[in-house]
Amino acid sequence: MENPQLEKPGAGLPFFEALVVRYYVGPFQSRKNDKQKNLRLFAMAGARILKEAASVPAEKRDVKVLVPRMKGVEDSSRFWCVNEVLEHLLITGEGMRMVIKALAAGQATDYVVRIENFKPKGKYAGGDAREDFKKFLDDTARELEPLSIEDGGLTHLHPWLGRFNALQWTWLLAGHSGLHLAQLQAIKKGL
Repeated sequence: MENPQLEKPGAGLPFFEALVVRYYVGPFQSRKNDKQKNLRLFAMAGARILKEAASVPAEKRDVKVLVPRMKGVEDSSRFWCVNEVLEHLLITGEGMRMVIKALAAGQATDYVVRIENFKPKGKYAGGDAREDFKKFLDDTARELEPLSIEDGGLTHLHPWLGRFNALQWTWLLAGHSGLHLAQLQAIKKGL
């Protein structure tokens, strides 16, 4: 497929899905797990992402595939390749890690989360994002594991989910990885 007509980056989720995310998922689902469980889920999703990406031949890692509409993923993100999914996870994950560390240290941050700023830029085109992604997984575990992260304290605004504390951001780190694992699997199926 050449370039499908998709909504522009930052357009958001469909109306009813956005309501559920903002008023149910954000305030309630994001508080179900403790830090340890969130970090375990993040590590498990990361390992599976690496395994899925490794099973794609090098010559196909830059082949874009239009995947079906997925809950929690905006329309503009449906036509990516394997390297773009990993690059997106690196961009978003590094931002989330920074916010978690600041909130856990009791520091507010003026970092503004704009969905359109977290799309892949093509950094890994013709290459392989797996090594950087593996390093990101290891660094994130090493940096977040020793932090005291509980439900409460300072919050930081996510444009879809509302104000999240450090614990909720660790939940998002894991959940976001799970969403894009499903996307990666759909890309592989479409190759």
